[in-house]
Amino acid sequence: MLRICTLLVPVLALAGCAESLIPNTDVEDTPENKEVIDFCEQYRIALEARDIVRIMSLVSDDYYEDGSSPSGDDDYDKQGLEQVLRSRFARVEDIRYDIRYRRVVFFPDRVEVYFSFYGRYQVGGAATATDARWFSKVGDNRLVLGRTPDGFKILNGL
Repeated sequence: MLRICTLLVPVLALAGCAESLIPNTDVEDTPENKEVIDFCEQYRIALEARDIVRIMSLVSDDYYEDGSSPSGDDDYDKQGLEQVLRSRFARVEDIRYDIRYRRVVFFPDRVEVYFSFYGRYQVGGAATATDARWFSKVGDNRLVLGRTPDGFKILNGL
């Protein structure tokens, strides 16, 4: 019995030192990280609801998306983002967007949120529910957030 207790004490001590994660994430459970994840969840919920007004309220006036092409033809600012959302949401009837938050990194001028996503969307035009066309996309992304007096605003990554 003494031998079992001797082996069990270090294991229990190490278990008490393990970092605690925010549920359903890979992110350490701290007040700062929770605040960031809660903000990002507002975006995810607004996206599923196709709520352009709510999404735009989360976006900074300094928003800029670099589409990664050398020509810059696919770059847009906050106004362009709204046009992109209106165009895409006009064709979509339903959205499901799951996020697995991987990491939150704090910088003096921004917060970067790294995540994996599984997005599913139903394109309009189906005559019946059985004719519905669902598409999906899986990937990794990064949201860049700027701090505001009230919390955060999205600078890019949508």
